[in-house]
Amino acid sequence: MDGAPPDTAAPPPRRLNLHAFARAGRGLQGDIGLDALPRLAASLHGDARELRSLRVQWELLGRVDLEPGGQAVERVRLRVAGMLPLLCQRCLQGVLQRVDDSATLRLVDEEPSLDAEELESEEESFCARQPVDVLELIEDQLILALPLVPMHALCPQPLPASTGKLPEQDEPSPFAVLARLRRPD
Repeated sequence: MDGAPPDTAAPPPRRLNLHAFARAGRGLQGDIGLDALPRLAASLHGDARELRSLRVQWELLGRVDLEPGGQAVERVRLRVAGMLPLLCQRCLQGVLQRVDDSATLRLVDEEPSLDAEELESEEESFCARQPVDVLELIEDQLILALPLVPMHALCPQPLPASTGKLPEQDEPSPFAVLARLRRPD
């Protein structure tokens, strides 16, 4: 990610008050092994050693914005980036897929009702009444960033192609055989 190298010494906080984090204008960043994300790992293609060796970078930034009318709105921006081992849906071989995704969350104290205005909004509201587990936020964002259909740009092995041949004329159709069986002799 941009700026200073990630702090890899400390794992993401397990209980973070996002309101205080945003009001203080703080930022955190680091990297984490894919093996520490069990819900994501269930969707990945790779053994435990590979998942341990692959890491994703994350960055969490808090801020307070003034809306028109002078209302202060607390927001956090989460960015995740890394290479994820997935299964190519074309050739069924492993493929490393680059993921680089971010979300800006408007912090609220109550779950918003899912009315038409909320559904059409480009900004996500996030209920931050309780401290959150940043590791779970990172994992959720990576799961949301997974491609719907992972594929190689160019598969490493040629795909088996159909021959395009029609069945031999000498072979009777299964329906013709059935028709003969139904006819009385």
